[in-house]
Amino acid sequence: MRYLSVMTLTVILALGAFAVASEEGARETSKGRFWFFVENVSAEGDDGELRLWVAQPVNHRGQDVEMGEIYPEPYDVVEDDLGGNRIIFWRVTDFDESGGLLFYYDFDYAVYEVNVDADPAGVEPYDVESEKYVRYTKSEYWIDVTNAIIAKSEEIVGDEKNPYVKAHLIFDWVVDNMTYEYPDLSLRGAANSFVRLKGDCGEYSVVFCALCRAQGIPARTVTCVWFDKEGHQWAEFYVPPYGWIPADATVAELVEGHDPNFNDEEQIERFMEKTGIPEKSGDYLFGNLYPNRLIVSVGNNIKVEHPDLGLEREFRFLQPGGLVSYPPAFEWEGLSEPPVAAGFFLFGDGCDDLGTAREKASTEMAVGYLQIGRYEEAEAGFLKKTEAEPDNAWAWLYLGQTYLEQGKFDEAIGALNNCLQGKGGSVKPIIEVLARNYLGKCYSETGRTDEARAEFETVLESGIDFTGSLDFAREGLADLEGTNGE
Repeated sequence: MRYLSVMTLTVILALGAFAVASEEGARETSKGRFWFFVENVSAEGDDGELRLWVAQPVNHRGQDVEMGEIYPEPYDVVEDDLGGNRIIFWRVTDFDESGGLLFYYDFDYAVYEVNVDADPAGVEPYDVESEKYVRYTKSEYWIDVTNAIIAKSEEIVGDEKNPYVKAHLIFDWVVDNMTYEYPDLSLRGAANSFVRLKGDCGEYSVVFCALCRAQGIPARTVTCVWFDKEGHQWAEFYVPPYGWIPADATVAELVEGHDPNFNDEEQIERFMEKTGIPEKSGDYLFGNLYPNRLIVSVGNNIKVEHPDLGLEREFRFLQPGGLVSYPPAFEWEGLSEPPVAAGFFLFGDGCDDLGTAREKASTEMAVGYLQIGRYEEAEAGFLKKTEAEPDNAWAWLYLGQTYLEQGKFDEAIGALNNCLQGKGGSVKPIIEVLARNYLGKCYSETGRTDEARAEFETVLESGIDFTGSLDFAREGLADLEGTNGE
């Protein structure tokens, strides 16, 4: 039985310290490794095949990267010259009896603060025939330059002609007018988020990019992972001779205390300290970039081609790939069961320790086991996760869903109430909606109809429709009415 689809978010944990240096000073390097584990691999005959694409961290303004070992030897490494992306492609056709596979790559990195001191009077004309200009001013999937976006961009900039000043006006408009709300996949893209004026960091970024492109300003997204949690995305725009200039509207709104889900003063200060933001000013996030993050890919709609295999894929984003991409950059055929996988970064001393990585993978794979109905393995992984992180709302949510799938309603109720008390950052409202729907189902199944009704009504009052959550609540209430009618 399935009550709601499982949403997978990979949480990136830091296991070691990382060095930070100024753009002008000496840059100390630290070590990192990306791990990707696969289990439950069983091929049918000789036709099984597994494919995995993962982006390397990029050399980019704000960080230097030197790649180390890639294991096993990849089938290909695809280069994207304009974005600076390098995508590793692994292809496996020979499977042993262990049922497991391991992939990883090593790298050294130095991250540092970016400060672009651009003088609007010094901006030079664009080369409108260049590949860069054409590529990053066009309308494309998720960065849709619609008629409505063109009209709004003209309203925002007015009579202004300078592209740097235009970009600043657009940035201010996004910060002032958009509200943070994690969107369902069907609602992603600038066309949707511009109308709704809601979205997550990715949506703030694509709306900014679309408005810039509507004004002939090259703009693109940049995708990173934090060192202590999940990933993030901001935008950058191009003006000669200053190059690509960062603009992070989501974090600007956050540090100014306007994010309704992240507006506690101490919470904001802790975030600023972790990321290295030096001043509590949204304006700092236009033209400057905090140091404590790892850039893993640049741009949307990244294409990879393997003509010898007849393969062509286009990824809307890679963070850095594998399971954390859209569409998933992990695929298979000819296997008797769906494989279960987990990919994540480890940083600092011990990042290459196999035992540490396997321990983390055992918890991260719990989501995959839940998806394929292997509830005992899922339960074990989530219990380990909640023990290690007792305030992790996502872990308690998944554990509650696992219990619910098994008909362990009392255990599910306990886990879901822990979820409501846990921490989930800016996506906590989404987590709460899912948890309350699951609680409503548990109460309904155990005859506690008043409590079930209260949970479903709370979901409807929230107005948050994520993966069909509002319809789920309506159906739950209808079932209760049917039961009462009997």
